[in-house]
Amino acid sequence: MSRGLILLCLSAAVFWAGCQSPVGPAAEAMPRCRGKESIEAAAAALAMQRANLVPIRASARCVIEWTEPDGSRMEEKVDAQLRFVPPDRLFVRGDKFGEIRFGTNAEAFWFMVKPEIDTYWWGRRDLAERCVEKLRFNPWHVTEALGVVEVDESWELDWHDGYDILTQRDAAGGLVRKIWVRACDYQVACIETADAAGGQVVRIEMDQYTAAEPGLSVPAVIEARHLTDGRTDAVLRVELRGIRRFEADSKSLERLFSRPSEDRYGTVYRLVSTCDFVEVGR
Repeated sequence: MSRGLILLCLSAAVFWAGCQSPVGPAAEAMPRCRGKESIEAAAAALAMQRANLVPIRASARCVIEWTEPDGSRMEEKVDAQLRFVPPDRLFVRGDKFGEIRFGTNAEAFWFMVKPEIDTYWWGRRDLAERCVEKLRFNPWHVTEALGVVEVDESWELDWHDGYDILTQRDAAGGLVRKIWVRACDYQVACIETADAAGGQVVRIEMDQYTAAEPGLSVPAVIEARHLTDGRTDAVLRVELRGIRRFEADSKSLERLFSRPSEDRYGTVYRLVSTCDFVEVGR
């Protein structure tokens, strides 16, 4: 795999399959609570959690594993710093073959690598949300993993083995998304995204929720799987450490969460309406 593709996968790890009930000692010991009585109650509980989110800062350990065409298993790691201001402002900076930066705000996302790759990718949020078939991920998945989960009364509610299962379908009844929520504490455990045929393309699991301080509870471990034709082609794991409240003045917020200038980068790609990244003329 080329370094450019490795870096693209690493970017997915920072912002990036149905889900199974989580397994392991912690899950086996979890009480089997019955959950919410209606989809309206479930949506209200998740809305309250969104309303109570606070800005956070943390360090992140990111690991990607993938399989090469010859069957060999590969792995890359990168350490990063993360800042998150709900609901949609994210800043991540790490170092791997040079500086890596990734960010989102309400309008756009961006991903930059300097110096070896010297490349800048970016796109508008509305395009990213329409391009799931080709883009295969939404750059705002990490904000969902950190608590920005939106569900309304049009979703379906089911229960299984201690989890409320919230399902979104399209007008034809096809699967769009499925969210597993631990019924006892109503923390989101897994988010699955489907393609147009209802097959899994991305599964994100959250675990080890950490109450860094009163009113601040986020998952310390986020693991994502990207699937092609039902088979996992990459596994990405993010471990957050030193999670604490983030406080910044208006100048710092502007600097961290505004889309950076393209001028310093040798190659710039922009996501266009055909869902392709097209090189921008300089």
